Amino acid sequence: LSAGSQLKDSVAMKKRRSRNKSLPNVDTDRLVVTNSVSTHVTLGESLLNLLYPDIAIDTNSDSCPSCSKILSEDDITHGWVPCAFKEYTTSCPQCHHRFVPKFTVSCSSPSFQGSQGIATPLYCEFLSPWVLRKEIHNILCGGIDVMLQPKWRTVSDINATLWWNTIVWLKRYKLPISFLLQGSFRNRLILPAPAETF
Repeated sequence: LSAGSQLKDSVAMKKRRSRNKSLPNVDTDRLVVTNSVSTHVTLGESLLNLLYPDIAIDTNSDSCPSCSKILSEDDITHGWVPCAFKEYTTSCPQCHHRFVPKFTVSCSSPSFQGSQGIATPLYCEFLSPWVLRKEIHNILCGGIDVMLQPKWRTVSDINATLWWNTIVWLKRYKLPISFLLQGSFRNRLILPAPAETF
């Protein structure tokens, strides 16, 4: 074998190995968080419900356009190519068709801007953590303040998709979201109430 063909074989083998790595199944009931983090998570979810009454984020009902299989959030995450910052598609576990997954966000607020206008559901592309990281990094070059402003996330465009994907990923791993809501409360610092001491 020539050095060139050995190099090609080596690269192909590494690609196959990296594709076999995927995000692990997440049993959110078994995630352990400290009391402090739990307090911040609860505060963030309460504030999210205050801003978006009856919020519903559905990540478990997208279907494969080829075979119509309904994919769960775990099915979608397992279909992503690991570490692929430019790959927006997932693979159906049944037919292996690649497509861009979506999730929906809806709430009862009459001013909620959805994909088809006011008070309609918002359809967002479900981004892999690698793609989300790349896109958020591009935005954060100018500082996080722009992302914290409510007007940044209210229109049904890429900004809303990035913001709601960030919410989905933080909620998936039981991480606080309250810092993302900071701009909605007129320069007030959002902190949970201190624990009572007895």
